[in-house]
Amino acid sequence: MSTRFFLHETAIIFVAYFLGAIPFSYLIAYWRAGINIREHGEGNVGARNVYHVVGPIWGVIAGVLDVGKGLAAYLIAERTALHPATLLACGFVAPLGHNFSPFLGFKGGKGVATTMGFLLGFQPFSTLTGAVLVVVAYLLTRDLNKALVLGIPGVILTPPLFGASPWVVPYVLLLFLSLAVKKAIDMPHERAVWSRDPWEKGRPGFHPEGGENVKRDA
Repeated sequence: MSTRFFLHETAIIFVAYFLGAIPFSYLIAYWRAGINIREHGEGNVGARNVYHVVGPIWGVIAGVLDVGKGLAAYLIAERTALHPATLLACGFVAPLGHNFSPFLGFKGGKGVATTMGFLLGFQPFSTLTGAVLVVVAYLLTRDLNKALVLGIPGVILTPPLFGASPWVVPYVLLLFLSLAVKKAIDMPHERAVWSRDPWEKGRPGFHPEGGENVKRDA
């Protein structure tokens, strides 16, 4: 392995990381409302928190941008990487940048949208299948957490149905397990923020009470 090859592949990984690290949710919340989104609602630098704290339109925009940066990381790696392992590494590195952004003191969000963006390029049909399942489950339950639990297995398990190799299943599973670790790391911060400034409506899934009740009792 030549030094030039190593530097080339390392540069691609760093590009994926810094693409993922762009904190769109933080920037939108600061620009539109003048707030640090980590200190409001569920305490997460993510589109769902922006949706509830800043407004639905801005939450959708944040979500699209987060998906877009994951897809961009895939496309850059797919077109420039010289070794398949580099492309696979970017699937972890892009959400890692989102979750531990150097622009936010190595704090960030959960990385679900960024991971879905990467997978949209890597396994488009199974990812879209999972996304449809999430939407249908949400329409039936009106609970995003339950919808994700029902829909994400579709993203993980269906790639072989669309011609992918069997190893893709454990790879995608590991991607989502890494997101679960980040969720566990962030839980104390989320609970603390929620206790002092919850959403006006709805709840993020880790608190037993709705936002209005918590705010009224605080």
